Amino acid sequence: MRGVVTTLLAAGLSLGAATAHGAPRLANRCFDVSGLGVRHVKPTGLGTYLLYDGTETGPAIEWRIERAGRGYRLQRVADGTTRTARLTPVVGCKRYPEAGLGVRGRPRQVGLWGIADAHVHLTASLRAGGRVISGEPFSPYGLPDALGRDAEVHGPDGAADVTGNLLRSGSPAGTHDTAGWPSFSGWPTFDTNTHQQIYYRWLQRAWRGGLRLAVAQTVEDQPLCQLEPLRSHSCDETETIELQARTLRDLQAYADAQAGGRGFFRIVTTPRQAARVIRAGRLAVIIGVESSNPFGCSEVQGMPACDRADVDAGIDRLRRAGVRGLFVAHWVDNALAGAALEGGDKGTFIGAMQVEQTGGPFATGDCPQPGQGDSCNTRGLTELGEYAIRRLMDRHMLIEADHLSERARQRVLAIARERRYPLVSSHTGTGGTWTDPELRVLRETGGLATARLDAPEQLAKTTLRLRARGVGPALGTDVGGFSTLPAPVAGLRYPFQLGGARFTRQRTGERAYDLAKDGMAHYGLLPDLLARARTAPGGRRALRALYGSAAAYLRMWRRVVRQ
Repeated sequence: MRGVVTTLLAAGLSLGAATAHGAPRLANRCFDVSGLGVRHVKPTGLGTYLLYDGTETGPAIEWRIERAGRGYRLQRVADGTTRTARLTPVVGCKRYPEAGLGVRGRPRQVGLWGIADAHVHLTASLRAGGRVISGEPFSPYGLPDALGRDAEVHGPDGAADVTGNLLRSGSPAGTHDTAGWPSFSGWPTFDTNTHQQIYYRWLQRAWRGGLRLAVAQTVEDQPLCQLEPLRSHSCDETETIELQARTLRDLQAYADAQAGGRGFFRIVTTPRQAARVIRAGRLAVIIGVESSNPFGCSEVQGMPACDRADVDAGIDRLRRAGVRGLFVAHWVDNALAGAALEGGDKGTFIGAMQVEQTGGPFATGDCPQPGQGDSCNTRGLTELGEYAIRRLMDRHMLIEADHLSERARQRVLAIARERRYPLVSSHTGTGGTWTDPELRVLRETGGLATARLDAPEQLAKTTLRLRARGVGPALGTDVGGFSTLPAPVAGLRYPFQLGGARFTRQRTGERAYDLAKDGMAHYGLLPDLLARARTAPGGRRALRALYGSAAAYLRMWRRVVRQ
């Protein structure tokens, strides 16, 4: 799908810009199409459909369908062939391949009830030049195209998955089973870093489990992109963020097409819009940014690549793209701030990128506060970084306080306290432990912290600890962000009830996922993990807090806007 969407965007077209010509009732139904026989009608966008007879998939069976008198005018997209036909509804046909939801019951629609995931990477397949993560969040040609091409990205035996190998083991060498659709014997797995884990149907299952607000963190790191030998687009971070924002809009249009009207996925830019979407029982999606060089503000050998005018223009450009929140730093130092250090193989990998980007290693020394570890980045918030923080506040942007060095975060918290401006910690504990005094400042300014995905007992414990400190919490899953998800855990009996719905094992292709065997192999198993966490000590109280997190996030965002 990456090639399809990129081609559409390059041509100035978008699935979201199409006009629906066919009757909405065509979507995902069975018809006897005169001259073609019984077909399952699967939307590819608004007004275009796959007419599936149980055999061939993909673009060869894509047709544009329009009303024409008492029948329909069909035009094959591939070659322009046209015909008129009657479409007579029938009961039963071979349906186009799609991932199941494994859910029964109507989506709950109760005020601002629901979970907020403040950090999820829905478009991560476009990061690092677009040839690192295998699989797409959606494809106009459905599941086989979106999740069936791993060998094309990682090589027939997975040996070309250099980044994944480095993140998993610290070595660029390694292989893996590349079988996705239809068997899914190779991936997704809970510990993959470079395979798609948020296919749109998996996201839809999480929504059915009570997810009502998601911050879709667009993501790119120029130094990582430049290390990749194969790329589908440039390494310019802002251009990639804009591409991902357009892809999110294409995903919204695609979800609408599948629903035959307004779908479950709605992009929002204000708290008022978000509240309206949540009250309607849908998923409110905020666009965020997690990148190494926001506004193009890299720094090489101490020389910044931007100035105040670039910061102002960069904020304007991001807002025009629909972005409402961002990180000031990510993995490497930039002209605005020092980045937090990370450990293990991932930390080694990031250290190499720091040298590649800036021309030198991280400068390390004692940490500024007890409990933050033995060694921290000594680079803090720069003068230009302080200007950027204050301008972001002036523009009512959601400011992420993680991934900053401890010294940079300390200064950002001081500015927030001075201006009584809420901050977001959607990666709480990532790249530096938050101390109790820092969490108090976050609480006093109306900010919000998050619980990372973890084993059920630890997830419940972390949620209650943050709740006791008055800083939320929401979830910060980091799915799609080169992040390992919770491992297999026993104790969940299928079917289970959650959020007013009844869940069975989620099935994609030939594989049925089970939390005890697969762990949280993909985002669609978030309800399974939460149901299991409910049985942990304090689990029911923890879930009550999480199901109040969409409302908590909106309260925080309203304070940001009022500032």
